[in-house]
Amino acid sequence: MAASELSGIERQLVLQYLIDGNTPITVMPEDKSDSSQIFPLALRAEQLTVLDQGIILLKNPPESIKAFEGKNVRVQFYFNKIGLYFITQMKKVSSGPAIVIPAAIQRVTETIEVKQHPFSAVLYYALQKDGGDLHITCQFDDSYALFSEKDKNNAIIRYLADSPQKDAALQGKIIPPTVLYIDSESIVFGTEKKTISFSEGAEYALKMGFPLPKPLKEREVYVTCMVTKTFTDDSDTKCCAVCRYTSIKEEDVRYLSECIKKS
Repeated sequence: MAASELSGIERQLVLQYLIDGNTPITVMPEDKSDSSQIFPLALRAEQLTVLDQGIILLKNPPESIKAFEGKNVRVQFYFNKIGLYFITQMKKVSSGPAIVIPAAIQRVTETIEVKQHPFSAVLYYALQKDGGDLHITCQFDDSYALFSEKDKNNAIIRYLADSPQKDAALQGKIIPPTVLYIDSESIVFGTEKKTISFSEGAEYALKMGFPLPKPLKEREVYVTCMVTKTFTDDSDTKCCAVCRYTSIKEEDVRYLSECIKKS
C-alpha cells in the first residue's frame, strides 16, 4: 500500500462520512490532455446520494457532466481539512451519472513552499462613470505553488474549501484578490464575492512585477486578461476566476514559460 493511500479503517470512516452527506466533491479529468478542454466540476453535497455499497449517484447534475461520462475521472474532496482523492470511471446508469468509489483512496500531496512573494500583481478595473480606473494590489499566499501546473486545479479546490477570512480588522474593507496560480497563458485569482466579484467575459488590465538579481530591480509585464471560467463555493461567498491573457508580448510569454520550468 502506498504511503499516501488510506488504510482499510480510514477508508471506512471516509466512506461513512460521504454516506452521511457531509461534503461536496469536485470532479476533474484524470487524463491531463483533457484538462484544457474540460474544466473541473464542483458538486454540492445535496446533489449527491452515496449508497452503502460505495456508489455515488448524482441528482440533477449540470449539463456539463456529460463531458465526463465514460471517462476516467479524479474525484477530490476534503475530510477533516485533509485533501483526499480517488480515480474511477464516470458511469451512466438508469437513474443518471454514477461514480463507484474504488478500494484505493489517496491523500492529496501538496507542495508547500515558504518563501517571499515571487512577484507583484496590480489589477486595473475600468470605471464607467468618469472613464478612469481603479487599481488593486493583489495579495499572495505562500502555501500555493504559483508556477506549478500540476497544482492549478488543487489550488482552486483548496481556496474554495478553506474558511473565509474572519479577521475583525478586515471587516468592511475590500480584501484584494489572491493570486493562486500563473503561467504563460493565464492567471487564477481567488476572491471573496462580497468585496470583489469576477464575471465571465469581463476583461481587465494587469501589471506584474518580477524581481531581478541586483543591481536590477524588477521586470514588469503588462497584459490584458479575460475571465473565461469562474468557480464558487457551496455558500456562494467565494469565487475563483481563471483569466486568460488576451494581449501579451511574445518575449513575456517566453519569460513566463521559463518561470514555470524553473519551479
